[in-house]
Amino acid sequence: MILNFPFRNITINELWDFLQKAKIKDYQEIVSNPDSWKKKYFEDSIQIWNEGLVNFENELLQVINTTNQETIDEYFKQTHETIEQFYDFLSVDYLQSEVRKWNGENYKLYEENVEKKSQDFFKNKNPELKHLEEYEEVERKNPFFYPFPLLQSQKKTGKKINYNYYCVEEKPEYISTAILEAYFKIVENLFTSLIETFKKYYNPWKEGKLLSKVEQVIIPKPIVFVEGEHDITYIKKAAELLDKKALLDKIELRQREGFRNLDKLWLELNKESWETIPQIKIFLYDCDTNKEDQDFGYHFKRLIPTRIDGIVKSGIENLFPDDLIYKAIEENKAFIDFKKESGIIRGVEYQKEHCEVNKDEKKNFCDWVCKNATKEDFSKFEVVFEIIENVIK
Repeated sequence: MILNFPFRNITINELWDFLQKAKIKDYQEIVSNPDSWKKKYFEDSIQIWNEGLVNFENELLQVINTTNQETIDEYFKQTHETIEQFYDFLSVDYLQSEVRKWNGENYKLYEENVEKKSQDFFKNKNPELKHLEEYEEVERKNPFFYPFPLLQSQKKTGKKINYNYYCVEEKPEYISTAILEAYFKIVENLFTSLIETFKKYYNPWKEGKLLSKVEQVIIPKPIVFVEGEHDITYIKKAAELLDKKALLDKIELRQREGFRNLDKLWLELNKESWETIPQIKIFLYDCDTNKEDQDFGYHFKRLIPTRIDGIVKSGIENLFPDDLIYKAIEENKAFIDFKKESGIIRGVEYQKEHCEVNKDEKKNFCDWVCKNATKEDFSKFEVVFEIIENVIK
């Protein structure tokens, strides 16, 4: 299982953002214009980072209190390496070199832009006039006399001045290195907060004083959640007949009164992706629910495979052989319901026959099966024990 530590990653990654051009540009604008809307945006980003630091510490405590020593050791090693990598770049000299690089890149783009606009301008200039020379703008009519301009009527529309050059009005976008000393103090303060939080736990760990609490206590038994109380009865009887009682001693069976309640519990237990409580929980669904197997931390969703040729198609009773079902019907016809369904779907007629244990007779059927069924009748329950064994091994 790969553990995920998002709050640590978010905290350090967002600290890297403060060494990037966008944040430094925002700070420069705030210095030059204290009333800029970016001031609140910049201050909010610092506030959000400090709030994230609290989440990082909570996550760190979660790791210490709920995981084994191997996970704790790996967490501290990874985090220490990541913080050291950041520290290698934490200096005014680094900021200055980055700013010079960004300024150089911006100036290159600026020169390319000026060159393009200059070329576009001179393609459209009037080469017959000198720079700043006055001239009369003339509107010519009677185009039929072209190319004899003297025969055309003319109309003067006013004096013009020939600005026969390209005036560079734009300026290259620079970040001033003069602001970096003050900006560096801001980033350094954030890094100091991170170090102080981390060292509260890193120093005891480095001295060998921070040991896993999980490995000092008894980890609770794995829990297997099933849909109903009769499922538990069947599984216990199967364990007795198939020599699986030792396996049942390792787990705890609980029922949730239907697959929808299993779904609700699954969603509730998996809200936080960084949850690492080391108690295995298996959610065992009946074959007719069509669920897909899923792993989430210590939580495992599993579907009992369908016995395709079984007369009963729904519920854990699908695992029983047809001979046993027919014997049960001979004992009491009320045990089993047979339903026929017919209709037309997109012009095609269909007929279906469905067989299931009567919902009001489930307990009576369960009692009869546990009293009369043989080891062979419960043989298909091996798949249930295989599912459990594969998860908790």
